[in-house]
Amino acid sequence: MIEHLTSEQISRWLAGDGTSDMDRHLLQCAQCAAKAGRLKGLLTEFHTSAVVWSDAQKGATPPAHWEPEEPLRAHARGMWRWKLAAAALAVMLAVPVCTKINFHQHKARILKEDVQLWEQVNVQLSRPVPASLEPLMQLMEWEPESTEEEINQGETQQ
Repeated sequence: MIEHLTSEQISRWLAGDGTSDMDRHLLQCAQCAAKAGRLKGLLTEFHTSAVVWSDAQKGATPPAHWEPEEPLRAHARGMWRWKLAAAALAVMLAVPVCTKINFHQHKARILKEDVQLWEQVNVQLSRPVPASLEPLMQLMEWEPESTEEEINQGETQQ
């Protein structure tokens, strides 16, 4: 057996979309049956009052100060046209401004990237030797003042 029915399930059951499980539950559960009965009573009262009010309105004449809404509708249509035209004008003005802003932002971003690339190139060009040859240069370090003397001494010792 399913738990108590939710208000949505009771509404679906009253609308005719109930399942056989809902039918069985409403027959066995007094609490859910009472909820469904109250809701059905409220809907019946609403329906009855709407029918009575509608019947009372048949043949009724509008109040003396009542005027057809046609002039108001024409005015409202005219206002909608103006609002639509103003919105279109706003869009037409905003698109070029946004496009120009995006263009300048893009141009500034490219310029910044170019400057960074130029700085990287300058760092590479200012090195005495390429980075791949730096370990070799560390192996071959010598002092330039004593190189000729060391070379001459090395030859005489041999």
